[in-house]
Amino acid sequence: MIGQKMLKFIEDVHIPIRVSCISASGYPMIVSLMYIYMDEKFFCATQGTSKLIKSLKINSKCGFEIARDSPPYLGVRGIGKVTIDEILGEKILRILLQRYFEGKESSPLHKFLLSENHLKTEVAIVIDPIRIFEWDYTNRMKDLI
Repeated sequence: MIGQKMLKFIEDVHIPIRVSCISASGYPMIVSLMYIYMDEKFFCATQGTSKLIKSLKINSKCGFEIARDSPPYLGVRGIGKVTIDEILGEKILRILLQRYFEGKESSPLHKFLLSENHLKTEVAIVIDPIRIFEWDYTNRMKDLI
């Protein structure tokens, strides 16, 4: 589904995935989350009590994007269906912390995310892409690099 160049990009960068959905109020919302791409799906973790989870339980359709914020612009975006997994939350969070906090395990945020109280309500978000779009403007933006 994802080309080799973009697959390498999304596996190598440590930027968030932006997940969009329709909020419980009926308005769009976008949330940035840590992610890992495994088995052709995106996995994230968050609190089961969050507005994002409440919204995704009402409507499991989402949009997503992983992209640089500075030149050269490249990335992936798409649409998908979300599954909320209440059992995988802690496991996915630990994988995400290894990916995003390598060498920063003593940070207060890392410790907070692994606290017993925080882990009680952690859930996994599994995004099963329906359609993925890729773009890479590296060649046309050479003079900006």
